[in-house]
Amino acid sequence: MLQAFGLTYSPDPRVGALFENIHLSLDRGDKVALVGRNGAGKSLLVQILFGLLKPTSGRVVRMHGARVAYLPQDFDHGFAGTLAELLGENSSNAPGYAVARAVHRMGLAPAVLNQPYSTLSVGEKMRGSLAAILASDPDVLLLDEPTNHLDVETKEWLERFLRNCPEAVLIVCHDRSVINAVADRVLELSAGGLTEYAGGYDDMVEAKRIRDERQTEAWSRHRLEDRRLRVAAEETLQSAAKMSAKPTTRTYDPKAKAFYAGKEARMDKRAKAIRSRVEKGRQDAPQKPFIEESIELCFPSKPLRSTEVLVVRNLSKRFGDRHLFGGLNMTLERGSRLAVVGRNGCGKTTLFRILTGDETADGGEFSWSSGCQIAELSQERDLFDGRLSAIQALAELDASSVSFARTALARLGMRGDSAERPIGVLSVGERTKVEIVSMLLTGANVLILDEPTNHLDLVSVEALESALKEFPGAILFTSHDREFVSRLATETIQIG
Repeated sequence: MLQAFGLTYSPDPRVGALFENIHLSLDRGDKVALVGRNGAGKSLLVQILFGLLKPTSGRVVRMHGARVAYLPQDFDHGFAGTLAELLGENSSNAPGYAVARAVHRMGLAPAVLNQPYSTLSVGEKMRGSLAAILASDPDVLLLDEPTNHLDVETKEWLERFLRNCPEAVLIVCHDRSVINAVADRVLELSAGGLTEYAGGYDDMVEAKRIRDERQTEAWSRHRLEDRRLRVAAEETLQSAAKMSAKPTTRTYDPKAKAFYAGKEARMDKRAKAIRSRVEKGRQDAPQKPFIEESIELCFPSKPLRSTEVLVVRNLSKRFGDRHLFGGLNMTLERGSRLAVVGRNGCGKTTLFRILTGDETADGGEFSWSSGCQIAELSQERDLFDGRLSAIQALAELDASSVSFARTALARLGMRGDSAERPIGVLSVGERTKVEIVSMLLTGANVLILDEPTNHLDLVSVEALESALKEFPGAILFTSHDREFVSRLATETIQIG
């Protein structure tokens, strides 16, 4: 259905290629997950496969008549009409029943279809976009982070759909559960190359563990043998050199001189042979195992004195005719990690905006304890001016902590030039990392996190997960990443 041969892409001819000599193929029914660190080039590779970008070298071949659909990661239609009008505009070549069927299967209610697109939640906008591309009846689906804003119910539907659909699917995804449920092979884009693993995410992790163990063992054996041979060669040369000192003057024998000279020559020849084996061994040496640098995050914070950090009583909110939540009661305690879960559009983000003072409630009340210093990670990831570099933006927050900010970005995989590039050209995952570092600079003791794992690579998700477990303050968060919630949350509240 879709094949790529020798794809190389360099965004700037003055620097090296982002990736090179990439080969891949998608046949009907294939379910492939594309993973890798933020900034590795996953989205660019998908855009090349779809035809939005031209590779520096290499080519993409489609089977004759194959229809390819593409869902971008950082979408913003800027559409002023209703969702129904958007679907009609994006699916003009699809029969009306196909649009209606896709909308129904995505769980979009009729009331939402007639609602202005700009007023929908981010998750509802994502589901609408998915419905639009499914309505075109594609042969190949190229999906760049489609699960970021989907609730658990819709994720589970999408998993079933992708697993059972006859189309070829290439999905860029950082959700471990989705990869395990859907993928029959995983492609990892790392260090400019593509490595294929059979099975899902857990299978990839296990295969990498076994591979790394074997590489480490082979490398260790080679190092020991190399050292043994070098020592043997040196000892042989030293023994040969001693032959020149024989015979001594006390036991001088003219016939012995030739004997020792011959012995010295033979030992010298043996030492050279051993050295030759050392050089040959180094040429055929196993590849030194690549050990990916681990990421460690630490959230310095001021201690909370009060046991009850946040108390919410009988809170309610509605938008027009839509009732989001009512009679909401909850308590956030020091040291707790409270997860707010629910379907898209149930009001999780609105609740967070009320608690931070960006929105007003229709009823009820809430109170923060004294001494709270709150840091918020919004879902939109638009905190900074896109014209500034990551370092410049962080320096505006705290000029005295530029060195710390640079180190924290490096630990998240943003080293060198990537930290100096304008934020507007960074991937969404990289912008998320910049905002996480900005939270580190505040010294906050309360964190409000709206979908913190969206767009983060898997290594960074696991690092964030570990850091938040050690966070001494209080955390209020929402996430549709089931594994993230199950590993992090100490308690859960469902709304909607």
